[in-house]
Amino acid sequence: MSDTHTSVVGPVPGAGQDRREKVDRIFHALNAHDDTAYVGFYGADAIIFTSAAPEPVRGTAGIQQEIQRWFTAMPDVMLQLEELLVDGATAATRFQLVGTHTGPMATPSGEVPPTGKRVSMPMAAFSREDDIGLIVEEHRFLDMMGFLQQLGLT
Repeated sequence: MSDTHTSVVGPVPGAGQDRREKVDRIFHALNAHDDTAYVGFYGADAIIFTSAAPEPVRGTAGIQQEIQRWFTAMPDVMLQLEELLVDGATAATRFQLVGTHTGPMATPSGEVPPTGKRVSMPMAAFSREDDIGLIVEEHRFLDMMGFLQQLGLT
């Protein structure tokens, strides 16, 4: 990795401040529940690999549907950025997803009714941008077992 490390305490001298600002805008769009703005950071054919879905999420329409499912299940969902590492076109983020499960949650095995439980789930994402700065590939890692345990589903 290069010297483009930033963390929750702020940028390290020499770090990629432009990328930090873009990640801040992405998190702002998510926390404002602005799915249109959020999807605008992705290329039309972007692909997301996530343990929260059995198949990769493909294209901006799929990404928009995926984020809407989270907004429906947890209308107060927020992401808290903890760390950002940047190396060229690749960024690694570590963050917390927090929210209350007050809406129906779509899962591969069916819909889960609201539990009313508050959750905090650590996550990490590795994203790669194309030449014009759109995310074209992302790998998300989250603790689904811990998430389900917090909801009382395991």
